[in-house]
Amino acid sequence: MAAVVAQFFQIIGVDSTPPTNMAELIPYLLTVAVGMFLVSVVFRLIAAIVRALLSVRRF
Repeated sequence: MAAVVAQFFQIIGVDSTPPTNMAELIPYLLTVAVGMFLVSVVFRLIAAIVRALLSVRRF
């Protein structure tokens, strides 16, 4: 699980070293928040597509 989280942070462009002051923390947190939002949107989109495909097959 730690490897997956590290790979995710490398994909969205967050450094592997933690921020040392407030000037570095704010962009770091914004990058993480935007990345998590995008991942959430992608999973919702995939779920909607799967739901639509499965509902069409019933009828």
